Amino acid sequence: MTQEMVGILDPEKITLREIQRVDPEIIRGFEELKDLAGIVARALDNFGICGTVPATSLPPLAPGSRVVGSAITVRSIPEREIPYRYWERGDPTLLGEREAFFLAKEGDVIVIDGSSVYPASNLGSMSVALAARLGAVGIIVDGTVTGVELIRTVPIPVWSKGGTTVTGHHRLETAEINGPIGICGVRVEPGDVMIGDESGVTVVPREAAPDVLALCQEMRGAFTKVRDMVAEGGDRDELRRVLGDQMKAYTEK
Repeated sequence: MTQEMVGILDPEKITLREIQRVDPEIIRGFEELKDLAGIVARALDNFGICGTVPATSLPPLAPGSRVVGSAITVRSIPEREIPYRYWERGDPTLLGEREAFFLAKEGDVIVIDGSSVYPASNLGSMSVALAARLGAVGIIVDGTVTGVELIRTVPIPVWSKGGTTVTGHHRLETAEINGPIGICGVRVEPGDVMIGDESGVTVVPREAAPDVLALCQEMRGAFTKVRDMVAEGGDRDELRRVLGDQMKAYTEK
């Protein structure tokens, strides 16, 4: 068993032990954006990339949640037998999301595809606390979690389809860590930039991150001008002209 593993999973289930990450300056640039997930999603449209999940499908568990970081991916699949059989035999759990936490570096986001095991829990409050202790800055789950009340006390945000009372032990198996996954129809590769806030979650392919950030910063400048004019009681005709120019520039990108 390799040193960085807990010992729950077969080491072969870890596709990558080291992932490629974007430059930390890129992460900081995204963190400075307002309307974070939304403006990045609009920028992705200009690159022809389908990469966003609205909060109607994947909401944060706590108000004010916000995150930017590189993806550590986890894929879970259903067990074949009913849980009672595994408990009866004394089989070990194969719910191994905690293995991924020990592969994460400071600033990473854990992203779990648990869509096929719904409504079984993909993790609980102890796992979230462990992830925070090991440097993760957020967790995004296409599926459910348990212990919501306690999760909200942990100092990192979590996005999920909601809470559940159904344990994932002996109902799901962690099949792969750091391979490609999908969350709510959006592809996520290890190292992609994960962006989340109260509007939802947006995924920026790692190689596209510098260009997407540059466009977001350009768009932010245009949107700020209109907001400032509104706040200052700008002239109706001037507002109409500036807004028209802005929308034309936006659609021509």
